[in-house]
Amino acid sequence: MKVRYSGCTRHCDTIFFMRRILFVLLFVLAQRPLLTAKDPKWFQVSSDHCLLFTDTNEMKGRRLVTDFENRIAMFSQAFGKVPPRQFPIEIFLFSQEQDITEALPRVQGPEAENQLRKNAYFLRGPDRIFIIAKDKSPDDITNDVGHALGHVLFERYVRWRPFWLAEGAAEYIRKIGRSADTKPITEQEGFSAVDMLTIVPSATYNDNDPPTVFRTEAYRLLRFLLEQKPDVLRQYLESLHAESEKLPKVAIDGDAIEPQFKTYVETPLKPLPVSAAIQSSEVDTAKLAIHRGDLLLATDRAADAARWYNADSKEARAARAIVTRFSRPPAEAIRVLERAARELPDNGLVQYHFGVLEIQDKKDIQSQVAALERAVQLLPLMGRAFAELARVYALNGQTEKGLPLVVKALDLEPEYADHFYEIRADVHVALGELPQALRDANVASDLPHADRSAVEHYNLKVSAVRKRIEAARREIDLRELEALRSEVRAEAAVREPPPKPAPPPPPVPVGSIGYEIETRAPIEVVDAVYPDYPEALRRKGATGTITLQVNIGPDGKVKAASITKSQLEDLNAATLDAVKKWSFKPGNRSIRLVLKFALQ
Repeated sequence: MKVRYSGCTRHCDTIFFMRRILFVLLFVLAQRPLLTAKDPKWFQVSSDHCLLFTDTNEMKGRRLVTDFENRIAMFSQAFGKVPPRQFPIEIFLFSQEQDITEALPRVQGPEAENQLRKNAYFLRGPDRIFIIAKDKSPDDITNDVGHALGHVLFERYVRWRPFWLAEGAAEYIRKIGRSADTKPITEQEGFSAVDMLTIVPSATYNDNDPPTVFRTEAYRLLRFLLEQKPDVLRQYLESLHAESEKLPKVAIDGDAIEPQFKTYVETPLKPLPVSAAIQSSEVDTAKLAIHRGDLLLATDRAADAARWYNADSKEARAARAIVTRFSRPPAEAIRVLERAARELPDNGLVQYHFGVLEIQDKKDIQSQVAALERAVQLLPLMGRAFAELARVYALNGQTEKGLPLVVKALDLEPEYADHFYEIRADVHVALGELPQALRDANVASDLPHADRSAVEHYNLKVSAVRKRIEAARREIDLRELEALRSEVRAEAAVREPPPKPAPPPPPVPVGSIGYEIETRAPIEVVDAVYPDYPEALRRKGATGTITLQVNIGPDGKVKAASITKSQLEDLNAATLDAVKKWSFKPGNRSIRLVLKFALQ
């Protein structure tokens, strides 16, 4: 019995051990995405503006990138050469529907159904732009993401983005190579040229909605100006990029062009025969894993993104550190990114993401300065790195270095001008330049914002800047007022020296009162009451005698008294009242009483 029990125990332990191994293997497999489970071949296609990853085939990837480059070339012909960016637009062309579904942002309801109908999706990540696409024709893909891509390209040219021009430029990219829309717009549906030039988006406007009449007319107005008034449009673009406190106005008379605008007939935009420099190759799976994780991070799915960063490489370590900024409490993210910034000094994105964290510790701020100084060297086209360096310089007492950096940031990435002006307002506050700070805060609030849902939060931040400006202004006013008072007091002291203090008054002498009695027979005084010898008389040095005739009754009390002679008339009444209170040894008498007032 004992042997059978022992054997069962060994057998059960073996099963339990094997189950544990199986569980660990399943857990590891669940945590490590399988890049090549469906198709082991992934290709990378790169060009001047795009970086594409695909599991379809190399030729399809090249065809899609060529289509995008041709559209960008057309856009450059209309607006001027597209300013370079630090990172190319990353495109994922998937062959499997499941891959697209897993990469999309998590939404519910009608919006989720609309997502699944589209062939491509446009995403703005924390530091890069992404496009997710199904295995469809280039025309189908750009029909879904071309409008958003047009916005991104246009925003690279300007700080201010008038509504009509932004929508027209966005449609410009989408319409390249497509049939012209010649459907007339009725007067009741459409807008006049004057309205087009001044109208602004409503609070409920959604740029992802299907094309509207306004969007169609914005595109036609842009095409009309490109063909009829290209110089005016070019000058207007320059003014939209230049320093300005308000949205510049285009030098066009809307009423004058109204007849031509209303009769304008749209024509097709034919792609240019551009030969873009395109390179392609089979992609390294470890590199692809990093980029797929970054794609998920752009959809606010930090936990899912982290599953792709489990390789033992510098790039994976950098990605694991960066994702903590979006998935961990600030204190933990600061420690992780600070360490990664020290250990990976050549990774510009690690330096940048550590530098943008809002921290208070002076030691960490100094580390941020060092990190962002490396970031601007490693990422010379990333204006946000220059602006954040200006911000931490102000926190670190190096404020004078900040203003040129913000100017550089505005030139490199004007699409973030609202945030850059906000930073410059803080720099001006630190420099004590309050009028300039208030101006920049107002401009930051008025500029267009990329994320419309964050407008309220952004305005609260600008309001806080204004409060700091007002507090600093009051402090400066108080300091200036006190300095002015000190100057006035000093000047008054020079012109009118204060008078010498008066010598102290002489001490008031102590007074004494004595008496003499003139009588035929001796008399004994029982109680003598003296009048008050006032300080005013003593200060004057008043002395002398007062002589009284006093009649005493049989009980020794004063029956009557009168003054017969006085050298101190001010004391006559008080002396007479006091003498009437004297008492003597009983007996009828009549005496002459002399009171002597003297000073010691």
